[in-house]
Amino acid sequence: MNLIIIPFHDWRKCEDEGFRTRDVHFIKAIEKQSTVDKIVVINRPTTPLEILLKKRKTTLDGKVVLKDRNFKLYQMNEKIFVVDFISNDILGQILYRFKWFLNTYGNPKLYAFINKSLAHLGIQDKRILVQNLFSTKLVERFEDAVGIFDAWDNFLKFPSYQNIRSNIDLSYKFLAKKKFQWFTNSQENIDFFNEKYNPVSIKLIKNGVSTSFLKKESKTPEDLKNLKKPIIGFGGKISYLLNTDLINYIVDDNPELTFVFVGQLLNKDTFNAIKKKPNFHFLGDKHYSVYHSYVATFDICIIPYNIDNKQHGGDSIKAYEFLSYGKKTVGTPGNGLLELKDYMYITNDKEEFSKHLKSSVNQKERFNIQNYSWESKAVQILESFNA
Repeated sequence: MNLIIIPFHDWRKCEDEGFRTRDVHFIKAIEKQSTVDKIVVINRPTTPLEILLKKRKTTLDGKVVLKDRNFKLYQMNEKIFVVDFISNDILGQILYRFKWFLNTYGNPKLYAFINKSLAHLGIQDKRILVQNLFSTKLVERFEDAVGIFDAWDNFLKFPSYQNIRSNIDLSYKFLAKKKFQWFTNSQENIDFFNEKYNPVSIKLIKNGVSTSFLKKESKTPEDLKNLKKPIIGFGGKISYLLNTDLINYIVDDNPELTFVFVGQLLNKDTFNAIKKKPNFHFLGDKHYSVYHSYVATFDICIIPYNIDNKQHGGDSIKAYEFLSYGKKTVGTPGNGLLELKDYMYITNDKEEFSKHLKSSVNQKERFNIQNYSWESKAVQILESFNA
């Protein structure tokens, strides 16, 4: 089969940082399936200003096989092709911010170029995997497409999208009315979406880990070599999800342990709320191609998230990555972690959390990466297109 996939994340970002998010993990896993011929990825629209400010490349790491003004079709490899649109509407993106994406996906010239690209590739059947809630005006044009919507996190709960909640609500309503099959990453989301939008079908596909993440050899990164062990590690975004009170407690309660955080700094208030004790080290973001070496070097891994009203129906990918290396992992309940309680230690009590860090002994069940691989989950999606 051939697939049209609309991911949430910009392909340029993925090339710069590594393919590490749910949407592109699925693309890479689907690519491996022998039943798939071609994958046409509709990249998130951008502008020259955004490319400049984010220090991205103007081109993608592929071969241009079709071009029409601001539109290009790249061939990335034997199976994956990417439709890229660099809009000149810089003022519109500045003025409308997130709403700009909602409108730009509806650009009729984008839809025309996509059809031109499909014809160039000899693709007639239209099966579409929607991973981007902002793309509904484009999806609306694919009237006869067989579709699946990957609803992953609940965007209505993201603080950064509070100003466009009504737009997001309309997008969910459209995709429910479109009668696409829905998938999501948590039971919490299934309950919420069923009650609010009543899609024709919604099933659970949890996050996972790529079988290629577990490397046979992992060298200790240079910036970890001089740090005292044992190392308590966290790899993920520094965002509002982090429980800074818990972090400050465990760092203060365990001065003999070294706490290492690696990842993107998304929320400065969160970062500033973490007390910078001598045994706390923030090493910045790491490319996904070397990130596994950090996980391999950690002695114990932690996921100290907020719970209750600050959750957004998520399912932590980092948990599966930590567990794939057999690491003792300690986390807070919520954000999909409770369902991994057989493999990791779960508590929201700061004293109990800290107690689990005082010994590297791991009495939890051994995690089988094959049971949680992105590849196995990709098969579920493909089977749904044929159901």
